[in-house]
Amino acid sequence: MELSYTMLHSYMTCEYSYYLRYIARVPIKESSASVYGTAIHRTIKIGYDQNLQRDDWAKVFRQEWMALTSNKDIVFQSEGEFLKKFKDGADMVTDYYDKFVKRHKPPQMTEFFFGRDKAVKLGEHVIIGVFDQIDSKDRVIDYKSGVKPTMNKLDLDLQFTIYSYAYRQLFGKEEGGLILRHLGTMKDLETTRTEADFEILKEEVDKIEKRLKGKLFIRNMDRNCDSCYFLEHCLGKERIIGRRQYS
Repeated sequence: MELSYTMLHSYMTCEYSYYLRYIARVPIKESSASVYGTAIHRTIKIGYDQNLQRDDWAKVFRQEWMALTSNKDIVFQSEGEFLKKFKDGADMVTDYYDKFVKRHKPPQMTEFFFGRDKAVKLGEHVIIGVFDQIDSKDRVIDYKSGVKPTMNKLDLDLQFTIYSYAYRQLFGKEEGGLILRHLGTMKDLETTRTEADFEILKEEVDKIEKRLKGKLFIRNMDRNCDSCYFLEHCLGKERIIGRRQYS
């Protein structure tokens, strides 16, 4: 199998949503939060790659936000959310420049994809993904603009286990650190991984492989259903949300 963290997380959250997304290939409409994160990520990469000055980071975010929301039908929770994110995103990337770019060494690489051209094998499986950043200290950094996780949750996060495993497979050495860079507070949270964590990862992937071979996809009906992309396809109910296409 070729697996990413997003695929693993989707399956572990709800097997039927995994089926609809990755096997049935049911089209989805992106949430504003997802597109917002993409605009932030793109801005940071462009800012580093082009060595932009402080004021240009906000300009790039506004351009990316308008481009992304103009070309897609995006799900917004309210009319005001579009403009709020337009403003908040520009402020966020400017704060990022002040905190992490000014007077700091540039990263070694940003948006580094692994798993296809640079294979990362886990047993018989291939793990694919992307490092948001590998900095000058060999630290793997992942940007998060959503809710700040607890340290306990971060220490158990399968995504960072995959990052650590992939880095060591690709570069033949241990990473300098695993960092969740929380953009809402501009704080770095650091975690670590050991071989024991990799064994757990292998066990989880093997369990998922066996269930996928059985072609049994069970609905996990819980409090997250109302925000699921596939609510209508799964339960015949519409998501109660505001929707507007901006052009």
